[in-house]
Amino acid sequence: MRKIKTYLLLLAAVAMAACNGIEPPYTGTFDQVLIYYGMGYNNLSPNLHRNLMDELMTDALPGLHREKAIIAFVHNTAPDGGYVTPNAPVLMRFYRNANGQNVADTLKVYSDMSVSASPESINRVLSEIKETFPAKHYGLLISSHGSGWLPAGYTKKSERITTLAIGNQYSGSGSSGSTRWVTVPELAQAIPMHLDYLILDVCLAGAVEVAWELKDVADRLVVSPTEILTMGMGYSMLSWDMLAWEKPDLETYCREYYDYYDGQTGSYRSGTISLVDCARLPALAEAFSAILDAHRDALVYSQLVNRVQRYYYSTTSLPFFYDLRDLAAQLGASPDELARLDSALAEAVPVHYETPSFFDVSLDRCCGLSTYLPDPTRPVLNGYYRDLGWNQAVGLVK
Repeated sequence: MRKIKTYLLLLAAVAMAACNGIEPPYTGTFDQVLIYYGMGYNNLSPNLHRNLMDELMTDALPGLHREKAIIAFVHNTAPDGGYVTPNAPVLMRFYRNANGQNVADTLKVYSDMSVSASPESINRVLSEIKETFPAKHYGLLISSHGSGWLPAGYTKKSERITTLAIGNQYSGSGSSGSTRWVTVPELAQAIPMHLDYLILDVCLAGAVEVAWELKDVADRLVVSPTEILTMGMGYSMLSWDMLAWEKPDLETYCREYYDYYDGQTGSYRSGTISLVDCARLPALAEAFSAILDAHRDALVYSQLVNRVQRYYYSTTSLPFFYDLRDLAAQLGASPDELARLDSALAEAVPVHYETPSFFDVSLDRCCGLSTYLPDPTRPVLNGYYRDLGWNQAVGLVK
């Protein structure tokens, strides 16, 4: 069985230290393993580095002897910040040593990997972690750029379709050069273990379309319907919330995210967070589909676009994200229809928080999940959307 050599060396070293009274590292099947996969070879690189080295390193990390572990795959740019200088990704373990000090230990350097934003790389890394750190329960946090369910490269100025975008990597001159993306379906297929939870520290992932694509991969999702500011999700309490208890405390994690952004001032007071129970999404689809079937004549873009609660601000290049419940209400759903939808939403999205606004858009009619509003002037996008799993379930675009 192939193991990560550097990790074995670490185990050997600590085992020797155990003879001097230091507790030996845990070597059986772990109870919980939290995995971080950071696609930071882009302009977010300094922020992703800060999240781990400045924030996570201040948290209460598990010791090597614990049945819980934090393993991080990190791919940032070289120190010069360019997008042409090769910088090999690394695999790290974050833990608290016997002296009570937090340690970020490098387990492996991927000198043969130049692109981390690919399904092949994701599958390779996660498969190695699964083999080296077998566990009863896995959680995964992915950090990078994101554009929800939208095709990569698609903006309000474009009808150009390539693939769904969930994370990316720059090359050449950066975002103005070529950009590699991972698709949502590719991500789902690349993950080799079932996840107790998947935290997406990427913009606009709080779309019902994204949740549907990932519903068979993870039991629960933590996502943001709006964009996420460059500070990202919370890392200073990540270890405590995920590993300190018998089960991960995702509810508290969401609340802490909200409290942080709600405590900011000006434009920095902008943030949304949602906890999604994936097993409840089929019931949500049934309730929403019934409303669409009963009120399809009211599904007129020009009459709805300025009425439905939106999750995007005025200057965005991605004006395609609207509140799912408010769309149903604006379609004219009856009280009974809305009551059924609200019941399904309460189960599917048990926790969601929004600051009063995100930049210049007020957030006062939010259910925690966004949806697409079909635009007749975008036939290519509508055609792409028609084949998404969520649309197949609800029939928003016929």
